[in-house]
Amino acid sequence: MPASDSISMSIVIAVLVLAGTALVFFLSRKSSGGQDSAAAEAEPGQSRDREEEYRLGMDPCACGVAVMYTLQTCLHCVHLKHFLDEHGIECRLVYVDDFEGEQRRELMQKVRSFNPRGSFPTLVLPDGRVSVGFREAQVRQLLGLDQ
Repeated sequence: MPASDSISMSIVIAVLVLAGTALVFFLSRKSSGGQDSAAAEAEPGQSRDREEEYRLGMDPCACGVAVMYTLQTCLHCVHLKHFLDEHGIECRLVYVDDFEGEQRRELMQKVRSFNPRGSFPTLVLPDGRVSVGFREAQVRQLLGLDQ
């Protein structure tokens, strides 16, 4: 394969990866259709209260609803959020990658206290039960949803 073809292929792959990342970001930020939960994105022009989000992340069982530790670009997080919305499960989101420095380190320590691998999504129910990743059957069982 000529060098120019190899470079062209590399450019195409890079563009596809960037487009996919942008799509995941868009989907993760799109508010849920018809759901008026605290997890929905703030109205245009308003920002989420990061201090409240941080406090929630540090004590997820205190708010009385499910809390999902998530990342902006996590496709599994987007799928889990859509699943929860479709089943009317109220959920608050903590976007760990919105934080930096000491707050991010503390949030990651909290995530690891529920999920030693520190992977995303990590869903914590008010009673302390945890689901890691998005495995529909596992989430259904955890939430007591009929299969």
